Amino acid sequence: MKKKPVWMMCLVVALFVSAFLINRIDAREFHGLRVLSEAQLGELTAGLNRVSSPQNADELIELDGHALPYDRSDNTFYVSQPMDGKEYAGTFSAVGDNCTVYFQADEALEDKQAAIAEGHAFSLWFVTESDYAVSELIFTGLPLVCIRSGNGGLTDEYERGDIIVQDPDDSDVITMSIKESSMKVKRNDNSGTISFRLYKKNYDEIRDLTLLNLGNRSSWKLYPVYDKDGALSREMVASYVWNCVCGDSSLQKGMEYAEVILDGEYAGLYYLAPKVGKGFLELGESDRAYEYEGISEDGTEQSDVIGDEDTRDNRRALDRFMGLWEEGNRDFSAIDVDNYIDYAIYLQAACAVQNSTEEYFVIAYEDGGAYTFRKMPGRSKFVFGLYPSAIGWQSVTAAENVIEDSGYAVMAAQDEEIAERTARRWQELRRNVLSTDSLLQTAYLCEQRLADSGYIGREDEPGAFILYCEELHNMIRARMEYLDGYYGSIVE
Repeated sequence: MKKKPVWMMCLVVALFVSAFLINRIDAREFHGLRVLSEAQLGELTAGLNRVSSPQNADELIELDGHALPYDRSDNTFYVSQPMDGKEYAGTFSAVGDNCTVYFQADEALEDKQAAIAEGHAFSLWFVTESDYAVSELIFTGLPLVCIRSGNGGLTDEYERGDIIVQDPDDSDVITMSIKESSMKVKRNDNSGTISFRLYKKNYDEIRDLTLLNLGNRSSWKLYPVYDKDGALSREMVASYVWNCVCGDSSLQKGMEYAEVILDGEYAGLYYLAPKVGKGFLELGESDRAYEYEGISEDGTEQSDVIGDEDTRDNRRALDRFMGLWEEGNRDFSAIDVDNYIDYAIYLQAACAVQNSTEEYFVIAYEDGGAYTFRKMPGRSKFVFGLYPSAIGWQSVTAAENVIEDSGYAVMAAQDEEIAERTARRWQELRRNVLSTDSLLQTAYLCEQRLADSGYIGREDEPGAFILYCEELHNMIRARMEYLDGYYGSIVE
């Protein structure tokens, strides 16, 4: 029998391997969706009508059984992913029998961390018998909060809606859609903040859930990252400062970054935080809390009762608090002086201009008809050199400016020991949690997370971001150095 040439045997083997690889590519899946090349998808959709702006794409695909956050205006899906490891998390599936969803083959699928950091946009193809559409999908390393209000638009009154929260650091990861829950949501058009309250599915009972590892709460708030903060972390670092300074753990606050999609539109970067209320503050039945919102045009202070009806009876503690500062009636035995010292240090360390005149809380703890008063900051938007527009936007070049709370200043003027106690407390904090290195490290961690998550590459200018971050670092160093000298001179 005549032997076949070696080259012919090699050709047969090569053809067999090629056929095997082609079949393998055709059968390749990515977390539940079939992966085809752009050419294969072109052949598959030849002769079909292309829909350029699909309005219902988010109804045709799910991740782990839940809807995906979707920006209709840009035709883009967003999915959170853990930054560690090489594997993507979650399983996609098409919804219904009339549409098949494909992932377009993309080399970026082989390097998850690089694809996320670069903000790479993948292509999803939705194919029916007569039509097809192509959408983009972006994986982000940040949490996602997707809110849909019942009437299709947020208002300044609470209304029913739905929420999806994706937490890349949660073991349940990828779509911790708030299972068996509903929400009521409202928006403050002046500040841009969004408040929402979680309920059981039929709205007959408030529901406490842990979101982004921030504690078990029912009421939450989203704050847009301030557009004047190019470093995107000043409020986060200021929150760290308060939690270091505050000696009362019940008054400490946590917050986390989240990318937000509102009623089908990408809204950008926010901070998610538990809403300050009686439950958050762990107040007793007779305790009261008040939120200060600044001075009105007629010169009166604006304040709201927190967690109770705004009645004269519920303002009795506030009236007593305000009376403490009147001339001839300055009895400060009801003031928690240690708390006021901590608050004064926070204002100065973070240059928290806003929290010296507004956006702060007064808490009245009742005991036998007597009250003890404490303070805590609310939102800390004007921090680390971001001054209100009335003063002019600038970084602090005159680091000797010391922000003082009026109540603290009145007490310190009457009691010489308060200034020395404040200086001693400052030095204690500086030796430990409030060191310059700890503040810089907090800023670095925020910056690294924003960069690794892909947010900076997608939504910002990396070069400008680096310069803004350096400006914040320099501000922290200058502020700490000045205050060391300022307080040091008091206790010399």
